[in-house]
Amino acid sequence: MYRAFGRIGNAYQKLGDLGNAIEYYQRSLTEHRTPDVLAKLRAVEKTKIENDKKAYIDPERAEQAREEGNKCFKEADWPGAVKAYTEMVQRAPEDPRGYSNRAAALAKLMSFPEAVKDCDEAIKRDPKFMRAYIRKAQAQLAMRDYNKCLDTLTTAQEADAEGKHGAELESLMRKCMQTMYAAREGETEEQTMERIQKDPEVSFTKSGSFLGNSANFVVKIASIISDPVMQSILQQAKTNPAALNEHMKNPIIRQRIQRLMMAGVIRLG
Repeated sequence: MYRAFGRIGNAYQKLGDLGNAIEYYQRSLTEHRTPDVLAKLRAVEKTKIENDKKAYIDPERAEQAREEGNKCFKEADWPGAVKAYTEMVQRAPEDPRGYSNRAAALAKLMSFPEAVKDCDEAIKRDPKFMRAYIRKAQAQLAMRDYNKCLDTLTTAQEADAEGKHGAELESLMRKCMQTMYAAREGETEEQTMERIQKDPEVSFTKSGSFLGNSANFVVKIASIISDPVMQSILQQAKTNPAALNEHMKNPIIRQRIQRLMMAGVIRLG
């Protein structure tokens, strides 16, 4: 009987009736589990999911869902906003606004990791969509992922070619720095060292070289501090901490500044 069910499934698949094809492949597998039919079932299920997604796309209904989401958001109905924006995403999966708007609603529900994922989806679809960068940075700041927040803002500054969002990005960067410094206020050298050794985000560079022990850490930090360019930047930062924002536009300088900030060497007075 399982062979007959499998053949019926094949017939429905050829006709494009994927729902019935899935049903009869499943019946065949219930009678006797064969690798061939299982592979066909998985392939048809995948195709049906893709077809259903494409059939659901509707720009007009997506706009209606966006408006509904905005209405819910203004009324502080965060779950309702998430639901409406999810409908928008499904109706217009290539529109970055749906993901970015849903990220804003998710952030209100304290679902920060999910908000970051949505922002990444928005940025993937439009690398110059500033609102997604800003919402991503805000979510990372809320999670105390200070280094990632600064990276996001620096990337946003690079993407903001015309500088239309420069003031907002710099303001958020300052807020991130101030929050990070405040969190480490009163920290002793021993506590700083202990924190760095425990934090994988701080304990290695982008090139992959690990700070395996205290001696290595001291040498690396000392080499950064002894660099004439960094000495000049550090002197400037003492009187004008906001100047670090401008220096961090240089990727190499940014990495060194972030290393010093993460180490607790650079702090607000």
